[in-house]
Amino acid sequence: ARKVLDEYGGLFLSDVVGLGKTYMSALLAQQLDGRSLVIAPPHLLDRHNPGSWPNVFGDFHVPHTDFESVGRLEDLLERDVSRYKNVFIDESHRFRTEDTQSYELLAQICRGKRVILVSATPLNNTPRDILSQVKLFQNGKNSTIPNVRNLEAFFARLERNLHGLDRQRDRERYFAVVQANARATREHVLKYLMIRRTRSEI
Repeated sequence: ARKVLDEYGGLFLSDVVGLGKTYMSALLAQQLDGRSLVIAPPHLLDRHNPGSWPNVFGDFHVPHTDFESVGRLEDLLERDVSRYKNVFIDESHRFRTEDTQSYELLAQICRGKRVILVSATPLNNTPRDILSQVKLFQNGKNSTIPNVRNLEAFFARLERNLHGLDRQRDRERYFAVVQANARATREHVLKYLMIRRTRSEI
């Protein structure tokens, strides 16, 4: 994860539910220089919750970290976010759509920082879910990912593959294209940016 972060400026930490993404994040944060910011849902910031971000980072003695609720992005921007070098975003799949105010606020917070996207389900609906999250740390038209300089064009092509297919009427063809798109996304983008384990691997 540290190597990916250094090379691409961001990564997905996408183990399935219950495998300790918060603990992995704490171990990664120990290795990072500069101040860190964790953005997470309120219940995962509650100090009465033993598995909350503040408690886990405290258990691992991670220094120089601030914690903020995902609903307070506007308040964050009123403060000096330039002091942060690393941004951990829990449940990053919430930011899978670029045309929301919360996404725009988050993009401003993340600009020029190392970004760690923590989610068990980074893709919910379409390939563009991945693009939106990657753009929090990569330039959509001039990325540093090998052989995929134009991420916008790459994901637009995947979307076009599904154009005109009805999930019910063209069921077999539709799911074949979804699988092909997923494979292309893994092989051309996510293999460089994602750290992921499954229960069977554990």
